[in-house]
Amino acid sequence: MRQDYSTYTDEEVFLLVKKGDNDAFGEIFRRFWQELLDAAYRRVKVQETAMEMVQSLLVNLYIKRDKIVLSSSLRNYLHISLKNKVLNAIRAEVVRNGYQQHALAERNVYQPDAATALQLKELQEQIDASCAEMPEKCREVFYLSRKEHLSYQHIAQRLGISVNTVEKHMVKALKILRSRLKEYNFTLFWLLVIVLLGWEIFSKF
Repeated sequence: MRQDYSTYTDEEVFLLVKKGDNDAFGEIFRRFWQELLDAAYRRVKVQETAMEMVQSLLVNLYIKRDKIVLSSSLRNYLHISLKNKVLNAIRAEVVRNGYQQHALAERNVYQPDAATALQLKELQEQIDASCAEMPEKCREVFYLSRKEHLSYQHIAQRLGISVNTVEKHMVKALKILRSRLKEYNFTLFWLLVIVLLGWEIFSKF
């Protein structure tokens, strides 16, 4: 029979979690899930992203329970941790967008000479041949990113998969490309990939 925690404060329940009481962790989950989800959604405006943040936050609370020392209330600790997660996500997005803006600027001034143009054409043909050998879902993700220029979030929504799965397919696609294009030296290969496919793909590898 599950213990009744209704008379326990949040901090008392967390002390039980630290002692290994899994039911107590379930109580914390029930008390704070919706509250934290609402707070996350107000900041990120994407339900799936908000859910992932809160789930990660609560899982980390359990994993690190032995090391966590509350200096105030558990509620305050959770909301500060959530705020930090959101800020970190925003910083990561700013950095990513900065890379994209830099790549666009570079591509606007980049004019390949005849020799490089020929290499680009050859690489394009080999990329097309390599794509034909990719697993179906991997190839589909790669094409949506490359030809339709969709973000990982939009690809995930289009295919009904997670963003993490999209990233795994893209990494797999690039590994296949590198394996097929061994004759290109490493620096030249990535330069041409950025020109043909964009900085976002390179930055995820």
